[in-house]
Parts: sequence; C-alpha cells; structure tokens
Amino acid sequence: MRLLSWPKKPAGPGSEEAAAETASHTTTDRGDPVACDGDNGGDDDDDGDRDEKNLHVAQSVFSAMPLRKKIMTMAALSLSVFIGSLEQTIVAGAIPSIGEGLGALDSISWISTSFLLASTAMQPLYGRLSDIFGRIEVLVSGLLVFLAGSAVCGAAHSMGMLIGGRVVQGLGASALISLVMVIVSDISIERERAKITGVFAGIWALSSVLGPVLGGVFSESRGGWPWVFYFSLPVGGVAGVCIVLFLRLPRPAGSFAAKLRRIDFAGMAVLVGAVVMILLALSFGGRQHPWASPTVLCLLLFGVAALGLFALVEWKVPAEPILPLRLFRSRNVGVVLVQQALMGALLFGPPFHIPLFFSVVQNSSSIGASLHLLPFLLPIALMSTVVGFAVSKTGRYREFIWAGSAIATAGAGLLVLLDQDVTLGKSIGLMVVSGIGLGILMQPQLLCLQTAIQGRDVAVGTTLYVALRSLGGGIGLAVFQSVMQNQLAKGLVAVYAAFPADAAIIDAAIRNQAAIHAPGVPDALRDALIAAYVKALRAVFYSLIPFGGLMFVLSLSLRHIPLRTKMATIHREPDSGTKDR
Repeated sequence: MRLLSWPKKPAGPGSEEAAAETASHTTTDRGDPVACDGDNGGDDDDDGDRDEKNLHVAQSVFSAMPLRKKIMTMAALSLSVFIGSLEQTIVAGAIPSIGEGLGALDSISWISTSFLLASTAMQPLYGRLSDIFGRIEVLVSGLLVFLAGSAVCGAAHSMGMLIGGRVVQGLGASALISLVMVIVSDISIERERAKITGVFAGIWALSSVLGPVLGGVFSESRGGWPWVFYFSLPVGGVAGVCIVLFLRLPRPAGSFAAKLRRIDFAGMAVLVGAVVMILLALSFGGRQHPWASPTVLCLLLFGVAALGLFALVEWKVPAEPILPLRLFRSRNVGVVLVQQALMGALLFGPPFHIPLFFSVVQNSSSIGASLHLLPFLLPIALMSTVVGFAVSKTGRYREFIWAGSAIATAGAGLLVLLDQDVTLGKSIGLMVVSGIGLGILMQPQLLCLQTAIQGRDVAVGTTLYVALRSLGGGIGLAVFQSVMQNQLAKGLVAVYAAFPADAAIIDAAIRNQAAIHAPGVPDALRDALIAAYVKALRAVFYSLIPFGGLMFVLSLSLRHIPLRTKMATIHREPDSGTKDR
C-alpha cells in the first residue's frame, strides 16, 4: 500500500516544483520517507540503521524554496508555535480578573489544568495521525480546533464553559508545536535542521515571557480578560492562510474511509486514559486530596496499569501502532525521552516559582513578577538559536547536550541563593545560568532522537518527545508543589507560635500571598512570613538539582550518530506488515 501520492504532472527541469518534489522524496530502502546519510565527516559509530543505497540530492525542500516562500513558510510556522505556546502561560496574568468576572475563584486552577490535561494527552497521537492523513491537513485541523476553543473561552459566561473551551484549546494546541517540528523534519536535511528548529525554540521561550505580561495587559484593558483568548483568533487565522497557501507537502494516498481503518483506536483510547489519570492524580495530590488518599492512589495505579496495557496493545494489535515499540531499540531514544521528562521539570519549575518569590519578597505585581523571568527565559531563546546554527555548522550535537546538562544543573543550584535581600543584578546573574544551560539543550536533544530512529517513525518520535516534556513538567510541578507545601507548613508552625494573636492574618497570607504586604500587617510578622516562604521556595530550588544531575548522567551514555547531509530521491513501497513493531 502506498503511503504517499506524488503529483502526476511532471514539473519542468530546474523549476521550484521540481526541486521541491525531488528533495521531498526522502526514503530509505525500507520505504521510509526520510532523509538518508550523507558524508559529514563523522568519526563516531553509527547505529547501523541508515542506508546510503538510494540516489541523493544535497538540496532539501526548504533550501529549494525561493526567499519569499521561505519567509512566508517560516512566518506561518512561527505564528503557529507562538500562539500554541502563548496559551500555556497567558492566563497566568489574567487569573485574578477571570476569577472575579466569573465568580468562581475556588475552581480557578482548572483553567490551567484542563489545558495541560488535553494537550498532553493528545500530543503523542498527532504524529501517527499526520502520517495517515497528511501533515498540513492535521496541522490545519488542529489550528481550527484551537481557534474554536479560543472563541468559546472568550465568550464564556461561566467557569464550566471556560474550562470546556480550555479543553478544546488544549486538544488543538498540542498539534501546533509538535507538528511544526515534524514538518521541519520533512522539509530539511538533519544538518540544516537545527538552525531552523532553533528559531522555533526561541519563539517558544519568548512567548513564555510574553504570556503572563499580555495576560495582565489584556485583563486590564477596555475589552477585559476575554481578549486573552480572542487575541489568538486573528493571529491563528493569518497562520492558517499562510500554511495553506505557501506550504506544499505530499498527501498520503487512499480514501478517507481507508485512512480511518488505519487508525489505532484501541491504542489511542488506552493511552489518553492513562495520561489523563496520571495527570489528574498529580493535579489532585496535595490540593483537593492528600497524596495518600484513595482517589489519588487509585488514579496513579490505574494510570500506570493503563500504560502497561497500552504497551501490550501496541505490541500485539494494530498494523500501524500509535507508538511503535521499535522506537526503543536505540539506546539514544530511551535516554533522550527520559531527559525530556526531566527537562520538562526544569523548564516548568522556575517560571512558576520565581514570580511567586518576587511577589512575596518584593511585593511585585503579576506583570512585574513575570518580568523577573526575563533573565531565565531570554537566554533560552538566544542560546537555542545560536546553538542551532552551531550544530548545523559543526555537525556535532552530543557535546552540546553534555555542556547544556551540566550548566543547567549548576544553574538550578544557583537559584537556592535567592534570598530576601537579593538585588536586581544578583537575581539576573543567578537565573541566567540556568537559562543558558536549558537553551543549549533545546535543539541537540531533538536531533539526537531523530538521528536514532527510522524515517517512518520521525513524526511519532517527535510528537512523543514534545509530549514527554509536557508530562515531565506536570510531574515536576506536582513534586515542587508538594515540597513547598510541606516546607511552608513547617515554617508556619513557628510563625503561628510567635504571633498567636495574628492567626487571621497568617491564614490570609496562606490563601493569598499579597496579604503579606497588606496595610496593617506588623513588620515583624511580615518578615517572619516572608522568611517562611523564602525557605519553602529554596527547598523547591534544591529539588531542581536532582532533575538536572540525572539528565547530565544520562547524557554521558549517548552515542553520536552523524547528521545526514543529503536526501534520498527514490520512493519505495513501505512494509505494511505487522512483524516490525
């Protein structure tokens, strides 16, 4: 069965269409649509799974594009990444306004949780769906779902409607980031890919900075908090039009009914159920329910059991599994995926707790506290772009993973030096190191994964890579919240004992940190509360270090597989059997 149908009308020699078509026929002798090895002078061991038997061209689809089309393609994909990642953080600056406007402060945490649940659960599925239905078709569909969810959120007149809209948003947003990375792998050779994806990683980091700031600005504007969500509509519309007009990729052959029959519905259902149960347990634990409660324990146990069932289903049942187990034959794949989960914790932890630190210590506004993240996030944006070009130039990525892991671990350790007397210059110096380390890691890890898997699995592997970063972030936040709550509870025991007459003020400070700086709070009590919070946050920063340390240790086991510099031009029929899973 043919997976790809190529244009029947021949293009003229030397035309843009001919160059793009020739460069896009990237296959191996197994029929995989993938770029093949080229000579990059690598002297390390290969993995033995990259053929050089086909004819090759040194020009990719992206390289063959004229400048105008390159600019429009990059703009369209960049806008997709921007709005997809922006919606993960933009609500942070608008949460107080949303809670007051809808009168549901008790369920405000579900605005973020519902988005995370939907996006993380759906993310691993988009890779295989794009293999079946086509990259552009699935990306545009995800964009439309995301925009529909944004419209529902903006028009919401109840918390239930808003949470429902956030679920729809999350379902679509998970396609925007992961499929952009997949499309880049389709149109570029590995050696040039890092500098392209480095730009997108920079956009992701910048949107993480802008999100809370824009959320606060929109919530205080004349239109109010609904524009936090309406903002995505025109931006997403422009992105969708540009994608449809300027990006051309081969479409998988077959009728819609035939494509539906190829979907691994059993695997999808089990995987989504497993991810949702695990994330719900992490969301409930230590908040709505104690960690040892039957609700949390049952969700965790059933979620882990469902993951085991999913592995069994993928091994035995579908002809085209959502997650083929053959991915894990390479040591590099397993190592990088575990690293991504660890990196998710390092990426999600500081943006959540650093603004809280400055809100408590310096009484910063939500916008001001978010701006304190710039020394952490801007180096991620800068270094991911710089390292992307460096990898493309040198063809080396393993050394960057070593360096990035070590620097990120050191940066996590430096965060524990934040205290009540921290100056602006000191805080910048302490945060910038961690940002540099994480920025160095963004692109080399993805390339390390993609070089270790077969071409037919690049889409699945890439979306799994992005999903594990989100899942790791959720797990990390649950761990950090538990650490902070336990440490804060210990610190507040002494505060209650020292200020028994001010128990009501202490209770208010626990519910809302802004109460620490309310008029009428005695200076001694304020200092004691700040000290308790700083000690609790320092415990969180200490807990970041093992995540970075384990990531560094794992990086030492990676093998360097030379980056491809040429693309194959012969298309072969894929193996439609089930023996190679």
